[in-house]
Amino acid sequence: MAAKKTRLEVLRYLLANKHFDNQDEILKDLQSQGFKVAQPTLSRDLHALKVSKVFNDEGQSFYTLPNMSNTNELAFRKSKTRIVQNYGFLKATVSANLLVIKTLHGYASSLAAEIDNYTIPEIIGSVAGDDTILLILKEKCNLSSVEDLLTKIIPHFTLE
Repeated sequence: MAAKKTRLEVLRYLLANKHFDNQDEILKDLQSQGFKVAQPTLSRDLHALKVSKVFNDEGQSFYTLPNMSNTNELAFRKSKTRIVQNYGFLKATVSANLLVIKTLHGYASSLAAEIDNYTIPEIIGSVAGDDTILLILKEKCNLSSVEDLLTKIIPHFTLE
């Protein structure tokens, strides 16, 4: 268990300080740090750390940790935010306390992670698939308030 904890700490450090396009690059860096890791183990580790694959301004994908804090990570977040704002969002529909957001294929998890990074009190939680995000809203919340907050994240956001 100590080896896993150490591996996860090293993986966190690597993801916070380097731009990885694919899991093979991450595996090579982990191996260069002395960890003998197979791809399925790496996938489980990335899932355990809640790592997301996001897009930069050039449309290239990379892996990122949630709740980034150092300047290198903030630059990645700003880049990711712009690409999500410009390309991912398609439409949003609300039904009772459920808000469904449709995105381009492959953008839902990145956009959901961005929404989760903003603490929006009216949103209880989110579930993301490939091209759909389900936001669970507090009952009887102010929809115009939710729309205003989501517009800060997604400038072209509108409810149908």
